Amino acid sequence: MKYDTYSQYDPDHTALAESAFLTVWAGLSQWHDSLVLIGGMVPKYLCGDISASRKLPRPATLDVDLGIALAADSGQYGNLFWELAGQGFSPNPDHPSRFEKIIGNFIVPVDFLVEKPPFTTGSAQVDDITAAVMPGVERALVTARSVAVEGIDLHGAQQKLTARVCEVGPFLALKLRAFRDRQQPKDAFDILYTVLHYDGGADAAIAAFAEEVRLENPSCTDALYTLNEHFITETSPGPAKASHFVLGSILPDESSDTSFLRIAIRQDMVDVAARLRKASIR
Repeated sequence: MKYDTYSQYDPDHTALAESAFLTVWAGLSQWHDSLVLIGGMVPKYLCGDISASRKLPRPATLDVDLGIALAADSGQYGNLFWELAGQGFSPNPDHPSRFEKIIGNFIVPVDFLVEKPPFTTGSAQVDDITAAVMPGVERALVTARSVAVEGIDLHGAQQKLTARVCEVGPFLALKLRAFRDRQQPKDAFDILYTVLHYDGGADAAIAAFAEEVRLENPSCTDALYTLNEHFITETSPGPAKASHFVLGSILPDESSDTSFLRIAIRQDMVDVAARLRKASIR
């Protein structure tokens, strides 16, 4: 689930998503080498000090996306379905690659994604669960960063774990591909935020994306199309929707400060996209 403005994200619900990640990661230790965190939670772990002052709001997400290797297998140690069930997650009958747990009146979803060439859509069986097909997951698995994470899981337990998190190059490729398919404001914002605040610096983030293009990451064809089609000018969908996610719709009586910030976000998005395009020219 994604909302189209930042203000719609309830901090209590975003905290539940992080707790769900800790719960699932702790419960699937025998599959860790075959799993990687992708999606909207990634910027939290790629962008350094979460207490640092920034003009953009912190990324927020309501779900957990996990990339999984097609050949993932726990051997004699059990199976994914029952381990997830043991943590209180059950499959959504309408979206079989999604497992959900109900906390109060809120549904916390965990989605599994897998790469299965030559397919670019559909689903595949991994171990004993269904995962949605997404090109680019293998590069996320191969380049994953190990990150120390801690917090309270959905059972109220304090967890201190080492998780595998999608690195910035594959992450940008996946996010740009996602924007082509659905043009959601949050995806544009996540791209901008991650490049501007990547803990290795913006230059390194852009170079990492260019390396994915050079290595023919299968999500990069769509990613480059997106950059060339949707991120060219300040009124293109990407820049416009990135600013919309932060500030909401343009109002007739919008203040000069809000208008200035909206223009600045759009300009930053256009600049980031131009740098990504330039770095990717072979």
